[in-house]
Amino acid sequence: MKGYRTVYDPGQVLGLTDYWYIAAEARRLGRRPLGVTVLGRPLALFRRADGQPAAVLDRCAHRNAPLSHGRVDRGCLECPYHGWRYDGDGRCVEVPSFPADCTPPSRARVPALPAVESDGYIWVYPGDGPPPAAPFRFPHFGERGWTSFSMVTRFPAGAFACAENFLDCPHTVFVHQGWFRSRNAGEVRARIRRGADWVEAEFLGERDAESVVSRLLFPSSRPMVHTDRFLLPATTRVDYRFSPDRQFIITSQCTPVTAGETEVYTRITFRFGRIGPLVRLVFAPLSRRVIRQDVDILRLQTENLARFGRPHPTRVATDLLGPQIWRLWRRHRLGLPPDESTEEWEARLRF
Repeated sequence: MKGYRTVYDPGQVLGLTDYWYIAAEARRLGRRPLGVTVLGRPLALFRRADGQPAAVLDRCAHRNAPLSHGRVDRGCLECPYHGWRYDGDGRCVEVPSFPADCTPPSRARVPALPAVESDGYIWVYPGDGPPPAAPFRFPHFGERGWTSFSMVTRFPAGAFACAENFLDCPHTVFVHQGWFRSRNAGEVRARIRRGADWVEAEFLGERDAESVVSRLLFPSSRPMVHTDRFLLPATTRVDYRFSPDRQFIITSQCTPVTAGETEVYTRITFRFGRIGPLVRLVFAPLSRRVIRQDVDILRLQTENLARFGRPHPTRVATDLLGPQIWRLWRRHRLGLPPDESTEEWEARLRF
């Protein structure tokens, strides 16, 4: 089944492998190797001699010691157990115990994954075939007039549960009550569109919410355009636009760690005129508080799934994007060709 498989923990970790995933923030990868897990696969990240990132399986070919506990020397990763040294392609280039005129055997290597650095992150490609030309680009990152800050959050939930949560408006009335939205709900129309590898919902007639976030950041005198988007394999984007000079974009890339854990890399980018840096001082801690509330509710959901076994969801019309995300994943899991047609429909809901 192209693009879908269990990796390293059969039956437990599921993910679309033919995409780039964030493995770590680039600033974390310096002179020492870094151990991470992507789609259930333990990896050791390090920098080659030219500074470019490399990713290899975190297991020495000799005695299976974790390479991430070793050191980097002249662009090669050295095992902490016997000093075997590996280049960025996973080839063993030196065995210190060998006589000077002996070279490492060809079988002395570890699997390597394609790795690149982009938008301040280290990305890896866990697929078997050639990787896409470039990873996902975060919107407006580094552009003049835009301010950004980032968060990395370990969620005790699978990637699907995270993506569904990030693009679900009704839950904000209860999980984030008073902070993001209030119980004083109003009816909203949503226009849903779906393409080959994406789905989005545009909300029409959404009024200002009675909340801390709205009072601080959202100008009540300007009409709001709110759009939620999902892009394969596990990227969400939430846009709030009031005018060309007042916009907020919340983008989250979900990297599956195990079946029940996801590392979420969130970047919030906004345009707020000259006071953007000051707005960041308020918006950053507030955003972290809101995301911790999502962590808590998804932890409860995951724990309850463990109690009852298989999930038994009751889907309703106001679950706008979750079923569509699952449909996109299922097509890829079954190896079906992308549905190139674009569909559009409307729904009504209250939040």
